[in-house]
Amino acid sequence: MFDHIPSKKIGLLGLALKFIGRDQSVVIATEGLGKQRFHGKVVILVNEHSASSCEMVAAFAYENRLAAIVGTATPGRLLAGHSFRVGHGYRIAIPVAAYYTWNGTFLEGKGVVPDVEEPFAVAAIRSGTDTQLQRAMAVAKML
Repeated sequence: MFDHIPSKKIGLLGLALKFIGRDQSVVIATEGLGKQRFHGKVVILVNEHSASSCEMVAAFAYENRLAAIVGTATPGRLLAGHSFRVGHGYRIAIPVAAYYTWNGTFLEGKGVVPDVEEPFAVAAIRSGTDTQLQRAMAVAKML
């Protein structure tokens, strides 16, 4: 676990040395900086292509009520994998780590369900209208 990101690149070396030879589990605690300049209206657009780190950001924002989530459910693809050579030009990929939110939610296979459902409309995009973006802007005005 570490509680801050070094302010200079050379500080990353010490952080890297701290974690060499350990398992791949890492917890980053917030720095407790308090209120920051921007505390405006935030909307995050998600869909079935918002995978991995996108899902982590959306889940964090959802659990901490930092943003409204608009769109369609994310796919729930969060397992970290590693591939190994097995010979004859083949490789095998296996999961090596799972991600949980700070509240203990396991998103793999479930994903993040938006606060406001707005499906992607192909016909609307073809005519130059992004209905998801319009809905997100409408939600932002209501916040």
